[in-house]
Amino acid sequence: MEKLKIEALYDGNCALCLRTKTMLRKMDLFKKVTWLSLQEFEEIHKDGRFTAKDLRSELHILLPNQRVLKGFKAIRRLLLISPYTFIVACILYLPFLHLIGDPIYKWIARNRHLFFKQKCDDGSCSL
Repeated sequence: MEKLKIEALYDGNCALCLRTKTMLRKMDLFKKVTWLSLQEFEEIHKDGRFTAKDLRSELHILLPNQRVLKGFKAIRRLLLISPYTFIVACILYLPFLHLIGDPIYKWIARNRHLFFKQKCDDGSCSL
């Protein structure tokens, strides 16, 4: 029986998302995360759980218990998996830290075109 995995949905057209996926995948020593581009997810799952805009605005992870985490909470959970980032993740779970983490994550996501402008020719980073 295969162990239950976390499914991470990322924007396959976004340079920041691709870089984040590459970095986190390398640190996932125990292969606990399956990465699926939201473009693939939208083709496979036509159940309307998420809007296209929601999926493109922040990282979504689907936990084995069907719970969904988005944005800062998703990144924080993914960092908890790796021994390399475990201590950082524990710090991010301190009470009230999400009050800072959520706005920072959303600012980076909204402004990702500023960081990777030359790599977002199709406009995918301009949400």
